[in-house]
Amino acid sequence: MRTLITASLANILQKELYIVMAAPIAALSNEDIENDDQYDDVSYTTSIASSITDYKFEHGRRYHAYKEGRYLLPNDEAEQDRMELQYHALRLAFEDKMIFAPVSEKLGRVLDAGTGTGPQLMQTIKADAYPDAEIYGIDLSPIQSRFSAPNVKYQVDDLEQPWTFPLDHFDYVHTRILYGSLRDWPLFFAQSFKHLRPGGHLECQEIAVDARADDGTLPADSAITAWCRNQEEAMQKAGGMTLLATGEKLKAMMEEAGFVDVVAKEFKIPIGQWPADEKMRETGTLQLVSMLEGIGGLTMALWTRFLGWEREDVEDELAKVKAEWQRKDIHSYWPAYAVYGRKPLEGKTG
Repeated sequence: MRTLITASLANILQKELYIVMAAPIAALSNEDIENDDQYDDVSYTTSIASSITDYKFEHGRRYHAYKEGRYLLPNDEAEQDRMELQYHALRLAFEDKMIFAPVSEKLGRVLDAGTGTGPQLMQTIKADAYPDAEIYGIDLSPIQSRFSAPNVKYQVDDLEQPWTFPLDHFDYVHTRILYGSLRDWPLFFAQSFKHLRPGGHLECQEIAVDARADDGTLPADSAITAWCRNQEEAMQKAGGMTLLATGEKLKAMMEEAGFVDVVAKEFKIPIGQWPADEKMRETGTLQLVSMLEGIGGLTMALWTRFLGWEREDVEDELAKVKAEWQRKDIHSYWPAYAVYGRKPLEGKTG
């Protein structure tokens, strides 16, 4: 499998689908921050204090410190690698079109909500193509590279708290894979609406953790199906969150918030090397590696904290899930959605 991972990443690099970034940044101590003459130039609006970088560790994995427990997945290097593979699989499934909303060629202010490691923002918005744009990335973890375009700024903050930006401010608000992160989607849509300028667009790109197979090759009693069911149960117990995104739900919530011309597009992300189409097989390979390497981080805290499982039992169950996903006779995929809408021109916030 390590050979598969190396080959997959090499393939991405050859096709220029991967932005080579600096190694993950070790957390600065308070003393280092005080002695760093260039620290004031770093594009964070929240200072990197011990309350943010005092990471928590559980089952050998690292978790965010700011608003501890708000986000349930790790933020360590292994999880960042999984996220990169996941994003590239999504990009291939989207046929390299990472913005579906009809945004202006002269983007002004952009918000990437839940920016993660940051490179995905750079790929999507192409910051260097919009040198006059002001691009902001918000996340609970300060895991973004310090080496970004000068017009990109990162902010450590909680999207479910009142936003600190002015009203009618952004031209484009973008999210990617926030199901399982937000507890209150209507609040997020309401805040996006308030802080978008009239005529601005909101776009949400989501994956449903609901593995499917159109040809009946994924049995209802499979380990994969049980894993998806347990993930959803744990998320519900963790605070009423869900992993079951649908285009219809997202579209309805956007319209309820006031957005118009809402469009929902549906895609499929294969899991594994089973597709006959070469590009879909590459997509499936990336998604497979993402799951095989990252499923422990996706699962361990959720099942031990909220479902009462012991670590050893979780590991035994995950071995069954991995074995099924490596079978070419199981043709599973994730449903994925890109949903976007526009704030009406007469929708100025008072």
